[in-house]
Amino acid sequence: MENKTLREKVLHGFGDSLVAGHAIGVGMLHRVAEKYGMDYHCFAINGATIIPNIAREFPDAFLVDDVAVQIAAADKKRPDFICFDGMTNDAYPFVAETRLGRISVLSDGEYDTSTFYGAFERVCYLLKKKYGESRIFYVAAHRMPTRDRKAQEILHKAAEECCAKWEIPVIDIYHSNEFDTCREEMRRAYSYNTAEKLTDGNGTHLNAEGYARWYAPAIERAFLQSLQEDAPFFSNGENA
Repeated sequence: MENKTLREKVLHGFGDSLVAGHAIGVGMLHRVAEKYGMDYHCFAINGATIIPNIAREFPDAFLVDDVAVQIAAADKKRPDFICFDGMTNDAYPFVAETRLGRISVLSDGEYDTSTFYGAFERVCYLLKKKYGESRIFYVAAHRMPTRDRKAQEILHKAAEECCAKWEIPVIDIYHSNEFDTCREEMRRAYSYNTAEKLTDGNGTHLNAEGYARWYAPAIERAFLQSLQEDAPFFSNGENA
């Protein structure tokens, strides 16, 4: 396929700081958007969660709009592509143990948003209702040392289950390739904490090189593949 197929397409991004770009404003979608001259609108917010107001559980935490609020506030004009992430700021043991919930048999928008399953389904419902003709993707973020590994596994599985129900393709960075910032050499090379030093971070936020190497190829392949296929598909960083 010729690469020009993505030229000037409209892309919306929703989610947390991995989309928003943390301290330098460069997130997981920027490389692909710049490469193809896409009309990119980033609605993601640093610190955003899937479960509304989950930050209330932590002393001194500040509240920001959750992913569902971002979607509700976004332009109604249909973009060609939508990518969202979410889970990183929900991936704590108490969420996995007491706020997980279960997938619903309903598709009417009435969900228990105090649980991860319910809040994630609410996000899927809003995206499908508002942007049903757009190509919608969920990006399962990389494994990281700043979050409980068991909670990451449980919430990633829940997110994938919800995406399967709502026929939203998953671009699976979490399971699909060799990237894991729990590995010391990868954490040092590709993550950062502040704009003053763009390496040797805690493993959560990637620098521009990290997103370009470990996220952009999978996202680009998923976008291009979707233009060739009529049916929804699941994508991963190795084979997409």
